[in-house]
Formats: sequence, C-alpha cells, structure tokens
Amino acid sequence: MTINERYKKMPLHNWPNARVPWRSFHNHWIVRLVEYLNADVLPPGFQARPTELIVGIEPDLLLLQATDQSASDRQISLQTALGEATTTAILPPPAELPMVGIYSAYDTHRLVAVIELVSPGNKDRPEAVQHFVEKILFLLQEGIHVMVIDVIRLPRQSIRRPILKRLGLNDEIDSHQVWVSSYCSLPDGEPQPHLKVREWAQTVGANASLPDLPLFLHTDQQWVMVDLESTYQATLRAGRYDPA
Repeated sequence: MTINERYKKMPLHNWPNARVPWRSFHNHWIVRLVEYLNADVLPPGFQARPTELIVGIEPDLLLLQATDQSASDRQISLQTALGEATTTAILPPPAELPMVGIYSAYDTHRLVAVIELVSPGNKDRPEAVQHFVEKILFLLQEGIHVMVIDVIRLPRQSIRRPILKRLGLNDEIDSHQVWVSSYCSLPDGEPQPHLKVREWAQTVGANASLPDLPLFLHTDQQWVMVDLESTYQATLRAGRYDPA
C-alpha cells in the first residue's frame, strides 16, 4: 500500500486519540485551508488568513507598559504592601483555537466569513458548548457567514444541535452524529432589523469522505465550494498524522 492509498483510507471516527496531536493537526489544517482558498478558490476581492477572535470584549480603559523600565522598577519599590487576596481561582486553559478568516481585500479589517474547526474542548462540557455556540451567533449577527467543520466523534455530541436550538430551528437530530454545516447570514431591515440564517448541512460517515460545502461571501448571492476532503487528506500527508 502506498502512502497516498494509506491516507486516502483514513477514517474520521478515531479523532481524538492520545497518539494524535489534534491541536497541531487543527492548526496545520487551517494553514492548508488558507493556502487552498487563496490559491484556487476565492475570487478577486477576498483573501483568507488564520485569525483569532475574542467576541464581546471591549476594554473601558487600556493601560500600556512604559518603555522606561528603570522608572517602572523605582515605582514598584515605592508600592505599599497588599492585604491577602479575597479568593483564588484556577482557570483551565482556553479551548479557543485559530480559525480561517475570509477578509475583504479592499478593507483588510472587514471579516466576511469564517471556517471553524471544532475541537474536543469545544464540546467536552456544557459551558464550552455554550461559549462556542454564542460565538457562532455573534458572528452571524454581525453579518459574517460561518462554516462549522466537526470531525470529532468524542465527546459524543453534535455541535450542530445546540446551534440549531439557539437559532430557533429544528434541533431534532441525532446528537451523536457528526455534521459539517455552512450558515449564511442574511440581515433584513424590514419591518425592523432582524436576522435570517440559512443552513446547508451534511452528515459525515465514519469512513466516508468529507463533502464539498458552500462558503458564503456575499449574502446568498455569492459563494465558493470548499473541497474539505482534499485539504484534510493533504494535511494528514504533510504532517504524517496517523489517526488510526
């Protein structure tokens, strides 16, 4: 069996695995998707790049460190002693990972669409699921189109189901089924501002190829089809990942 034949037969159902560096694969797949989109897929006027998003956080006051370190050291020596802390909390590491961001080439700060790759940490506890879903809703409400790719079968729950529930749509789906889905944000100002969201979704079988999925760029009038399978397999080969 050749290397290409070996990777072509890789199933999805063994992610995650203690032998597999999922976080590394996740970041590697993002880079592969960015290269693929910029090389062959996105039309003129759009560009893809890895990005991170912190939603709903705007500081009231921003403090920047002074460059005069010696003056800072002198100030520290003059500080009064603090009393004991009221309490101490230990926070787990964040589950957030970079995503693929599609930007306008004419305004490089304007985010048009994103591709989210679901990680185990996005759905291993209720609060993580809620955070992920709220981020998806925030993006859609901002008029940003979203593609959600979930090839993780453990924990055994569908990330699509809580998204549909939050959107007020039919959520009567198999909670153990893995899905890939694309959401088109359609802001509507009549009779009052509200949001219309259209979804395109497909299930992913344990040993089946990933489907092509539309990535929307301008309402539902402009989109590109994303070949998820080729980028997935290319990432497996490039990093010599072995999910089996």
